[in-house]
Amino acid sequence: MKKILTLLIFLCFLISCERKEPNFSEEMIEKLAFHNDSKDSLLTINNYSFIDLYILTNENEIFVTNGELLYQSYKMYFQKEYKTFKEFLEIVLSEDYVFDALHQKVILLQNFKLNPKIEKEYNSLGFDKFLKKYSKPSLSENNDELNTLIINPDEFFTISYLLYLNRYDLRVDDIQARYSIIKREDSFK
Repeated sequence: MKKILTLLIFLCFLISCERKEPNFSEEMIEKLAFHNDSKDSLLTINNYSFIDLYILTNENEIFVTNGELLYQSYKMYFQKEYKTFKEFLEIVLSEDYVFDALHQKVILLQNFKLNPKIEKEYNSLGFDKFLKKYSKPSLSENNDELNTLIINPDEFFTISYLLYLNRYDLRVDDIQARYSIIKREDSFK
């Protein structure tokens, strides 16, 4: 009887577990990994290379980089360790990956520590309410935009990282200084 009860509890546990989607699908990784390195072809620009990517470090810091800078880092420091850039991306962009900030090198745009106030607020509100609080309807697009009027400079990267973890990207409009909030799958269309 104990074995049957244990088995039933185990089955209920397996059924109730949600399968969490990865931050980047296989197709997204393919698009990020595309680089034409042949010497006799024209230079091609990967449109996905300039999306911000975040890497957690063992120093409780977050590194902000992008596909192009990760590609250059791969070519300079990781090519011997990983057979392909795609393999490197799959590992580095995994949510479980923790970068060794002391012994590994990567080209960065920025590095920061999470703002404890924003992190606590995110945990208490949940993502949907958090998103609603820090966004506002965009006047020119179908997407919402980041409400930068209520965000302090030391909070910006923490908010953008928490959006990133929930599969949202920020796209900046340099002319109007607005940050559109875009679902990751829409960024890769």
